[in-house]
Amino acid sequence: MYQTTVFIISKRKELSYKYKKLLEALNQKVYVISSLSEAFREIPAKEPEIIMVSDTIDEKLEDFCEKLRIMTFNFRPIIIAISKSSETSDRLNALEKGADDFLSESIPSQEFQARIKAHLRRYMENSMNRITYFPQKNFTLKYLKRAVESKEDFAFIMVDVFGLNMYREIYSEFAYEKVLQTLTSIINSTLNSVDFAGHHLDSEFLIVTSVEKAEKIAQFLIFAFDNVIERFYSKEDFTNKFIVYSADEKIENKIPLMKLGVGIVENVNERYKNYKDVMQALYNTIKMCKRNENSSCYIDRLKLQGEKQEKEKIKILITEKDEALSCLLKTTCEIKGYETHILDDNEDINELYKNFRPHLAIIDYGEEGTKEGIEICKKIKYMEKNTKVIFSSSLYAKKEILSAGADLYLPKPYDIKTLTEWVERLLEDN
Repeated sequence: MYQTTVFIISKRKELSYKYKKLLEALNQKVYVISSLSEAFREIPAKEPEIIMVSDTIDEKLEDFCEKLRIMTFNFRPIIIAISKSSETSDRLNALEKGADDFLSESIPSQEFQARIKAHLRRYMENSMNRITYFPQKNFTLKYLKRAVESKEDFAFIMVDVFGLNMYREIYSEFAYEKVLQTLTSIINSTLNSVDFAGHHLDSEFLIVTSVEKAEKIAQFLIFAFDNVIERFYSKEDFTNKFIVYSADEKIENKIPLMKLGVGIVENVNERYKNYKDVMQALYNTIKMCKRNENSSCYIDRLKLQGEKQEKEKIKILITEKDEALSCLLKTTCEIKGYETHILDDNEDINELYKNFRPHLAIIDYGEEGTKEGIEICKKIKYMEKNTKVIFSSSLYAKKEILSAGADLYLPKPYDIKTLTEWVERLLEDN
């Protein structure tokens, strides 16, 4: 059972510490609060899962339960009223005003613990993802927040399945769920009782573990995921290393196979002061993983700050036989601030690439039967696989073009605005 936080709001010390001892035996983090002002201050800050309220407070029990329910609507804790009263009307008033349960002070210890476990079981069940049975986003972020505020050294791992949403659209909801369940099993196999794993988004998992274990966990996750990925694809798609979604007459970017991105942030010596900074750092690491062709891991470490370097200008190579279209492409790209070069018939692509080193190439198929564009695409991807390639063609040859390494298949005729939008999109991923 995950450790949750319990607030006991009571002015009777003996009774409070009796409940505290019983709850700590259930592995719960317990705070005893005697004043209402402290309760109103600490409840929003710590967002406890259970709030136990005694009728010894300086306010009517049912009225305070009503205030609690309004104050905690965004994280919905379990509210338990405790009273020495045995009157049915007192029980009904508290329950109607917002309490989830009403306990008598004379309740036996074993029954008290059993009731608390039942409430926590339902709370956790409602917090779980229906596919993976990992905690959902709200619970995960709450756990992350507490880990950062504990001021202990932790490593935070974000695991993201790139391409999972497109896989879901093509291969069905059932296949999508099988991927998530498989990854959940892999993650569970790396954790022990003191570690935590939960969802941030459906395809994003967050793991809290020790600094010493984090990198080994990441390496195992990548190894295990890459070794099971084949079973989720058809033989043709896995052999091609990409998926074709639509017919040849439609524009389509290359849909690669799923890959795993694992980002690690080490919070040592209180490097991060709040959970939002940790999440931002994790997303920065995941962004670095996204640039890699295969599953990868990136660890965020402290960096020495050096001099700022001037940002390199984006370079675009154009190979287009139609002179009017090539001129239009060059002008449009230069208006956008890109440096462009049109490949001349007499130029050697190998020498040009060494000197120009484009970030993106717009390639035309060429005359039918020559496959000149296909050869240029293969050479560019051989020299630098991270160079993005937009391949335009009036011939319907989508699989051949994407198999050559193109990132986007663009059938002619096309709209220049459509092309420039794809140029910007592909460069953002670069």
